[in-house]
Amino acid sequence: MKSSKELIDYLIERKILKTPRIIEAFRAVDRAAFVLPEYKDEAYENHPLPIGEGQTISQPETVAFMLEKLDPAAGEKILDVGSGSGWTTALLADIAGDSGKVFGIERIPSLCELGRKNLEKSAAAGRAKIMCGDGTKTVKDEGPFDKILASAEAHDAIPEEWRRKLKPGGKIVAPVDGAIVILEKKSADEWDEKKFPGFAFVPLIRGGKNPEDTPRGKIPFLETKPGTRILRIFIVFLGIIILLMLNEIYYPHSSFDGKKRIAIPQGAGSRVIGAELKKEGVIRSRWTFVAYVTLRGSASDLKPGEYTFFSDMDIPEITNDLIRGGATEILLTVPEGWAAADIAKKLESEKVVTAREFLSAAGYPNTDYRIDQKLPLPETRADTFSFLADKPWYIGFEGYLFPDTYRIFRNSEPREIIEKMLENMDEKLTPDLREEIVRQKKSIFSIITIASLIEKEVRIDEDRAIVSGIFWKRLERGMPLQVDATINYITGGKDPSATREETKINSPYNTYLYHGLPLGPIANPGLSAIRAAIYPKKSPYLFYLSTPDGTTIFSRTLDEHNAAKRKYLR
Repeated sequence: MKSSKELIDYLIERKILKTPRIIEAFRAVDRAAFVLPEYKDEAYENHPLPIGEGQTISQPETVAFMLEKLDPAAGEKILDVGSGSGWTTALLADIAGDSGKVFGIERIPSLCELGRKNLEKSAAAGRAKIMCGDGTKTVKDEGPFDKILASAEAHDAIPEEWRRKLKPGGKIVAPVDGAIVILEKKSADEWDEKKFPGFAFVPLIRGGKNPEDTPRGKIPFLETKPGTRILRIFIVFLGIIILLMLNEIYYPHSSFDGKKRIAIPQGAGSRVIGAELKKEGVIRSRWTFVAYVTLRGSASDLKPGEYTFFSDMDIPEITNDLIRGGATEILLTVPEGWAAADIAKKLESEKVVTAREFLSAAGYPNTDYRIDQKLPLPETRADTFSFLADKPWYIGFEGYLFPDTYRIFRNSEPREIIEKMLENMDEKLTPDLREEIVRQKKSIFSIITIASLIEKEVRIDEDRAIVSGIFWKRLERGMPLQVDATINYITGGKDPSATREETKINSPYNTYLYHGLPLGPIANPGLSAIRAAIYPKKSPYLFYLSTPDGTTIFSRTLDEHNAAKRKYLR
């Protein structure tokens, strides 16, 4: 790569760089300003470069990965341990901005001075400070820190001093024994740790002799007897190869976004499967895959079939799927009251389809397709399911995806999943129920819409019938329904009561602002709510509210209702 733009575009394409503020920092802080003159031509290559004293400026991909995991933000106080030539310190300073504080610390005096000079000439000049010292002891009189980043590899564990100097809610990202460790401080005594193996760094030196005292050009590790030196060199190279393989194995390297369906033919061995996975961009190295399944003893367990692989899957996850076999069935439980967005999220977490794929087929929430014409319009399906005949064409299938437990294949398409749910709704809407709806001169659409409001508002079956009666009565009298659940559907919130500002949101789902039914259902109701919508119970009430424990309080007048709100919803 010949330019900073090429390097950044490459990291974005590889999905290593994702966060806008980190991407902007990479654009503002040119790596070329932090490499030695003799390596300027390689400044934008994706590999480490020497900076003197046996140290390196880290691989851009590794730096990007660590910064994404660190998640630095404007205004934060950040410590950069092993600042080297100053590149990561400058990147952090650009992100932290004028309101933040960034401290780099480097124990080798010559590199400390190099980092300072580079920093002063960079776009981050004046925003950070590099000091010479032992990084394991952090910065004297500074801290606590919001974030700590280390570019030298610790042995066994992250130094205790870093833990002490980290704020609650803060994060440390540091290499430990060939893995990048992310340590989040939940509280004074609670930590959350994640590891990403497969990385190689220079070692973190704790105290002891300063490397600056070592004669220039000599690396103590290699200064020994010739035979031993050759052995140690071999061990170093072997270690690097192992670390690179671990990176290939435990870090996703797909070349696509989302998911990809692949057919593995009968009789295909690990080499053929590896070649197919590489060709389709699921993995980067065929031979790493073959080596992994062979060492794991799973080469003969890989099964043919149809598979769906996601872009965030690593080789162990891919192998597990291949061992289980294609088209694995899972149980999908959709609780009563879930919206299409909830189902989409669940399907994505189960790695069946992405949320976007499902919503493209089922319909996006809070959407009027007459207005949002750029979104893909779901099929009408009224030719297959007669109960959809009166559903407006400009809304999705919200309300009609019957809540139940379904057996689905992992490689199912969104249309197939929706088909199962619509078939279930078709069965649940028995001829008797449909005849009653016709007898009342109502539409299935209005029943499902009212049922969705009941499902979200009322828990107790007996109360549901009364609330149904209130809804139909208010509609007959031309009164707004004023259902708080419709506001939550618009905002994505879960508040039991809408605020005055929220009741003014201009949306066809806002039952405070607009009279009549909302544009469409706001959830997928179960049979109890549907029956309550069909068989409302007459009562003298016009108002109701649900208490936090699920009890429904009914009122005849607005004054009674307001008094109940003051009593139960304070």
